[in-house]
Amino acid sequence: MAQRPAARASHDAPESRLDSAFWLVLVLAAVCLVLVLAAALRGGFSSGSSGSSGGGTGAPSQPAVAGPASAAPSVDATSLLYSAARDAPGIALSDPDGRPLTLASMRGGIVLVFFGYTHCPDVCPATIGRVEQAMAAYGANIRTVFVTVDPERDTTTWLKEFDSYRSPQFTALTGSDAEIRATADAWNVKYARVETGVPGAYSMSHTADVFVVDGAGQLRADFPFGTTADEMVTTLRLIGSAPATTAPTQAPATAASVPAGGGLQIEVDSTSIWAGGPSPVILALSGPAGRLNDTSIQPLVQLIGTDGTPVGSPVMAVPVRPPGLATVSYVATVTIPNPGWWHLAVSATPGSLALTGTGDVAALDPGTSAALGSAAPTIHSPTLADVAGDVRQISTDPIPDPRLYGQSTSDVLAAHQAFVLVLDSAKFRVTSACGKALIMARYLEDRWPAVPFIHVEPFRYAVQTDTPVLEGSLASPALTDVAAAWGIGGAPWGTTSMPWVFVVDGHGIVRAKYQGVMGSDDVDVLVALFEQGG
Repeated sequence: MAQRPAARASHDAPESRLDSAFWLVLVLAAVCLVLVLAAALRGGFSSGSSGSSGGGTGAPSQPAVAGPASAAPSVDATSLLYSAARDAPGIALSDPDGRPLTLASMRGGIVLVFFGYTHCPDVCPATIGRVEQAMAAYGANIRTVFVTVDPERDTTTWLKEFDSYRSPQFTALTGSDAEIRATADAWNVKYARVETGVPGAYSMSHTADVFVVDGAGQLRADFPFGTTADEMVTTLRLIGSAPATTAPTQAPATAASVPAGGGLQIEVDSTSIWAGGPSPVILALSGPAGRLNDTSIQPLVQLIGTDGTPVGSPVMAVPVRPPGLATVSYVATVTIPNPGWWHLAVSATPGSLALTGTGDVAALDPGTSAALGSAAPTIHSPTLADVAGDVRQISTDPIPDPRLYGQSTSDVLAAHQAFVLVLDSAKFRVTSACGKALIMARYLEDRWPAVPFIHVEPFRYAVQTDTPVLEGSLASPALTDVAAAWGIGGAPWGTTSMPWVFVVDGHGIVRAKYQGVMGSDDVDVLVALFEQGG
């Protein structure tokens, strides 16, 4: 079994060498930057006044000419703008030299904000390449801050080397685990560690949007993964030429994992928390002496509205220590009436101490997806036996794991077994998170051999020769009967919201569900809870 590192590497520890994967990323990024600059020179566009890093006080200046000669943007740039400008959440982290840097200090020019990690094999390098191309085309008074979600590997030494291959207007930021989590929560960015079964070779699943903050500190737009550089430039020029005219709206005053006055620090580890049903919330708690890892502690959790009014009665959180781990998580099952921001007031008594703290959670709209606390759909999911062993008929995974297709959801429900259903596609990637839930399932089924993990393709396709061919298009794929039965295609999520994971207990009740970005801890802790009778 793969073990998580016992402690994070020091940010100041010197690195004797970078691994081959990271050097490859750096070389590719350097080549990309050279090509971008060459394209800029060929296209004849100007960078405006030189040498600005976005720290001035004037409005963003415009390029001298229209920009690089290329195809017109494929979408209406105004569709990437927010309908109402609002105050951008704060950022207060450190650059690779250990110097504190805040978003507020960058007023006067446009700032692009992106969360990711340097070991990312695909999404981050592609996004950074497009962002640097857009910055070169836009000109002066623009910069990018890249917030790592993997401080364990992205040490300051590592990030300094990474920054040396970037534009001078590009800065990587880091901080403690709690600081990064609080920052990400404030930006409604989700990220989670996904184990691969290889020690030290974990990946990070994360929100891949690029956020646009104008010179006045207003959040004006975001660029989903796949937005082209041309689309970015067109949107940036709209923002630069037209100041925000709508009044800003404040984000919640606090974010999850910000310490409160009662000595208890709260970190919300669940990547999906839902309104309308009994939603499990996985908490990591820390006191003055560090993280609480005592299974005898049963914290009380009270849901509180944003107006400070308690909602419902306090619930007792259950301590859970998954096998092989030293850390304890505390799972509180909370019924949140409506989507939106809510407070959690938590009290715990380690030894003779009485600690309290508060944190914030964002509850999602479940839409038509299978409701928490309800009976799981009884529809039969396809197995290898149903397709005479031809796994290509039921999986687009290039290296499928037969264990994921040995049992049907209807079989395990009839046997009163707890199980995990994974709706994901390795071939038809409608989001940057597609395929990663499958990686997670392969890791976790090794940890939990007695718990069925079942994979179902969410989209209809036909195998022509050896190639899966999608029914419909990536913009509007047709759902399989199983995916439709679990309700994932309805509003507000739609058919392109993959992946989804549902956790069902031995009584056939849907106990948890996760959408999009998710980590192995989400499911690992819940399965451990079932195993200990929770």
